[in-house]
Amino acid sequence: MEFYIRNVDFQATEYEVTKKIAEVLHACPGPFVSDADAQHRPINFRVMLEKNECGGVRNKGFGSLRLPSKDVGLKFRRLVDGEDGVTIKVGKKRLKFAPTNNHIPSNMLVTLTKAPYVDPDIAQKRQEKIDALSSDFRIAKVQIGIFYRPECAGPLDPRTFSVEWQSNLLRVNELGWLNFEYEHKLIRAKIGDPARGQLLYSLIITFANINKMAVGSDFGNQYVCFDLFTPPIIEREDCNRTLTGTYTDKKNYRERVGAIHPGHEQIAPYAHHIRIILSEDGDLDKFTQFCKIAELRPPISGVRIEAICQEFFASKRLAWVQRWLKSLSSDWPVAFQIEALLRNGIANTKELENLRPKIDDLIRCHRPSAAAIMRYFMVKAAARPPGQTINKCFERVVQEKLGNVRPGAPAGRFYCHRVTVTPTRLILEGPNILQSNRVIREYEGYEGNFIRVDFRDEDRLQYRWDREVDGASFVRHRVGGLLKDGFELAGKHFDFLAYSSSALREHAVWFVSSFQHDTKGLVNAHTIRSSLGDFSGCIYSPSKYAARMAQAFTATDPSVKIHRSQWSEMPDIVENGVMFSDGVGTVSDELGDLIWKTLCEARRDGGTHAVKPSAYQIRFLGFKGVVAVDKQLKGIHLRLRESMNKFKDHGEEYAMIEIARPVVKPNTPHLNRPLITVLEDRGASKDTFMELQQKVVAEARTAHDSVNLFAGLLESHGLSQSFRLASTLWRLNTLGLELNPTHLQRNIDTPFLAQLRACAINHVLRAVKHDARIPIPNSYMLMGVTDEGPAYEKKGYSNVFKLPPGKIYACVHKPGDSEPTWLHGPCMISRSPVIHPGDVQQSYAIGKPPSDKLCLFGHLKNVVVFASTGATCLPNSLGGGDLDGDLYEIIQYPPLILPDHYDPASYPSGKPFTIEHPSTIDDVCNFVVEYINSDVVGLVSDKHITIADQASDGTFNEACLKLAALHSQAVDYPKNGWKVNVEDIPRNLIPYKPDWHAAEVESPRPTDYYESDRALGHLYRNIKLDDIPTYIPQKLQKPLSDLISVTLRPLVERQLKRRERPSKLNVSMNNIYSIYVDELIYVATCHTLSRVPGARLREEEIIVGTILDKCSQKRFKNDRTYAMRECISVLICDIRGRMLPESMADASPDEVRDGLENGWSAWALSQEKYKASYEEGKQAYDQGKQAYGTQSFGLVALGIVLDCLEELGELSLTPA
Repeated sequence: MEFYIRNVDFQATEYEVTKKIAEVLHACPGPFVSDADAQHRPINFRVMLEKNECGGVRNKGFGSLRLPSKDVGLKFRRLVDGEDGVTIKVGKKRLKFAPTNNHIPSNMLVTLTKAPYVDPDIAQKRQEKIDALSSDFRIAKVQIGIFYRPECAGPLDPRTFSVEWQSNLLRVNELGWLNFEYEHKLIRAKIGDPARGQLLYSLIITFANINKMAVGSDFGNQYVCFDLFTPPIIEREDCNRTLTGTYTDKKNYRERVGAIHPGHEQIAPYAHHIRIILSEDGDLDKFTQFCKIAELRPPISGVRIEAICQEFFASKRLAWVQRWLKSLSSDWPVAFQIEALLRNGIANTKELENLRPKIDDLIRCHRPSAAAIMRYFMVKAAARPPGQTINKCFERVVQEKLGNVRPGAPAGRFYCHRVTVTPTRLILEGPNILQSNRVIREYEGYEGNFIRVDFRDEDRLQYRWDREVDGASFVRHRVGGLLKDGFELAGKHFDFLAYSSSALREHAVWFVSSFQHDTKGLVNAHTIRSSLGDFSGCIYSPSKYAARMAQAFTATDPSVKIHRSQWSEMPDIVENGVMFSDGVGTVSDELGDLIWKTLCEARRDGGTHAVKPSAYQIRFLGFKGVVAVDKQLKGIHLRLRESMNKFKDHGEEYAMIEIARPVVKPNTPHLNRPLITVLEDRGASKDTFMELQQKVVAEARTAHDSVNLFAGLLESHGLSQSFRLASTLWRLNTLGLELNPTHLQRNIDTPFLAQLRACAINHVLRAVKHDARIPIPNSYMLMGVTDEGPAYEKKGYSNVFKLPPGKIYACVHKPGDSEPTWLHGPCMISRSPVIHPGDVQQSYAIGKPPSDKLCLFGHLKNVVVFASTGATCLPNSLGGGDLDGDLYEIIQYPPLILPDHYDPASYPSGKPFTIEHPSTIDDVCNFVVEYINSDVVGLVSDKHITIADQASDGTFNEACLKLAALHSQAVDYPKNGWKVNVEDIPRNLIPYKPDWHAAEVESPRPTDYYESDRALGHLYRNIKLDDIPTYIPQKLQKPLSDLISVTLRPLVERQLKRRERPSKLNVSMNNIYSIYVDELIYVATCHTLSRVPGARLREEEIIVGTILDKCSQKRFKNDRTYAMRECISVLICDIRGRMLPESMADASPDEVRDGLENGWSAWALSQEKYKASYEEGKQAYDQGKQAYGTQSFGLVALGIVLDCLEELGELSLTPA
């Protein structure tokens, strides 16, 4: 309801009037708020005063008041009406109110209803900051370069700034201004004179990108130095562009570019720090004051930073480096690390010149280990202390690391070099462990010629553009140029090869450098693509052509090769035009056993902690999908369906069955934001979600209480799997060790173990708070397959049991369980991502099938079997699912089994986008560019749950249903080539976001969010995350004096005394320890999200298997976490392999005792290293200079000791 306000003091501001009205509306107790309502949100309202543009007064004496509802308006009217009404006085005048007949615009009404009341003091202070920062600084010079430490400088001396490019803006026709943009959290330096029709360039320094600032005066020049984490954003604007007078004038009028000037373009890949000289007296004091107003850390003052033109990146010096790198063609892995030193800003060309003789000597004398040493040196050089030159650092690394052998890559993995392409530079990383694929295995021994390339913004996150910025054109130039022309790296030329479907979602592709193969001759990108298969069936669709090639690049494990006579193709199961077998075939029991045996040989546990799979997701020649074990199929045979055949092969006689995923256990489904949003709209109670949340929170917070609760938390959330910490704790518990012991037990707790618990609890609660990730009881997530009954019935089999339409079969068997469980009764079934109300459907699990009929699926475990008859295909009704590897959530938790049905979405599958000529690789490159520009899956999904939160009808809202259709289109875009037009995406209903949206945002502003009353809002506010306490190391009196050692020593000594011969395992434990710590530090440095040079993950993060830093893009953080876990798993497997016999199951007791002796020695060494580091000083420990790796190495050793003792029968299976 709207009121007209009269009699307003001309000098009054909207803030003052708002505060006075709020005193009435928000008084507690008062007419609008009772004591019982005190915790509720204050009534929101909006005051607008008519401004007088003539000057001298602030307003015309009148305005309007808008209230959120008629009820509030009528009550307010009764309150203020007449002479006896409540007086609201601003200045010396009493405000007068009269209702109007105006309708409040719908967007304003939604804002008043949904958005929080913002204290006018907050808004006023915000505006005051913006006003205070509104003036500009005139720039005399912009200088771009690097900070370096001269050879003669002491460790405490300030660094010097090398000016690599500069622009004098005091010359005629030149102009430059610097200003603060508080609302956007950035400083903008503008170069160019709009009045002369010049192109206007902007150097944009976001507040979050500033590592340090310093101010000073150099020969009368007032300078500001910016030490930046990453290069600044560079934009260009045409000040003389044609204007239309419409809203399009404010769209895409600024271009993203990579450089300001050709001279800058040459040095931009290597130098990005900025020095700005200001022209006016007093500017430094003003700049420092502005930093304080903008809430930035104050710049360092009182330190003189010299600026010298060293020309580190002049053409001749860069050409010298390239000539050196080309001369290292036979040692390319070393050349890669040299290029990484330069590209990653760790060394300049002068330092490389000084290092060259030493690196050449390293290659000449120690060629086999040179690349591994250089790889480790890169990490140490980035984190070297100020007093250490890069030469001294190199000498120390070589001295320490000679003889260390990098952990080997197990079967199905390889060491991969990686390049991240940003707008201005290349960031080099690796080589790190990566799962291999068909193509990499085909060229075994030549893996160094393949490189993984990511396309990202300067901060390594995916490209995001403001509406004013035309980023698409820049991506076409920058990314498209590299894809089509290739690039030079460390003396080699690399060409675009292809991508896998999952890599494309990360904006990553494969490049290859041509090489001479021993048997295949010349191999290049074209010959590799030609060898993959016959793609004539999709050659007119660039996206589909690329997607078919992508099958060969899917990360898989090799299994068994079979002859052409051992596989066959069969028709799909189709009834009344409905396909029920899309993407699923069968495999014989015998062949399934051979596949599983091969996989077990590569598994760290030999398959003992897994259930033999009933189904495998595979890639085979041109086929992709799932094969389920068929007991009726005899011998060694694979049967594939027509729907699995994506392209023709070249008629190979033998082919490898590649395993993308074996089904080794049932997974636990979790609630998430989209699923909760849909379930709530479908009728699920908010209290149900709150109860489930409280349960998981209680489980997390009680992890401090006992070993069983802590180990259970780790196990249920998949934490510390590489270190097998849960297993270690359980086995120690059988020996009477406990966190809070009884009088019969002993205390195992230590400050580090407490730190691990805090880290694990934080990981779990952060996921619950920020992602609403809550386990669903009595429920499972299983891979889908089809009932083969109708196919056998068609072949003439009788008495066949077939699943009734709409019903499912599932039998789950967890590793370690003696008996499986058959699911029986009503259930809800869904497939992530859930976005449409009909993406969750009702079904019924049949339980155990009848024994008196031929049942083709009764032996299958840990999969969900769908019916192959009926009018609809249930998987297809779940967000367009199929059976080529999709996972389905079967929910049997009673409060989430909803009675009402909602029809699934129906999106017609259109034909793929085609072109008029056969696709070339340039067409594929164009598609990759457009995909990066049009990748809106995350944006659409986020927009969907935001609007559902704001709309009264939630996911049934028209905008949400439109977003569900757009989401389906965006998900299918990589295959069919039809992109989502960003202009079609509905806008938020209000310019505020729900409070749960502030999750991973750094320093969120309260005024940007409202308090959500939906389930997600209550779940978000119900959890408060505790800071992880500061770790204070515990003093160790002497090695092996702790309770764990005291408990284990008698068992170890008893077994070693029983050995009938001397140890046959001859290992250097110090060498193994050194190898472990080197690789641990490398992995921790490579996978940190921090941009501080030399930063690395904490040791407890590595052990638990998490990354605690915030990141605005969840996918990037998840990818880094997964990659870190993969690298650590391979490292631990390698370390265990150096100490244990090849196979514990086949080892003799004395061979196991050899392993026990090694494990015990490693455990003792970890304690010796820990004690030594502690005695060197707590400060050294805190800085991670000495002790990093000792605790985790001890856990690896302890696991080995317990494994051996268990194998030798020294451990009972029940707690003491």
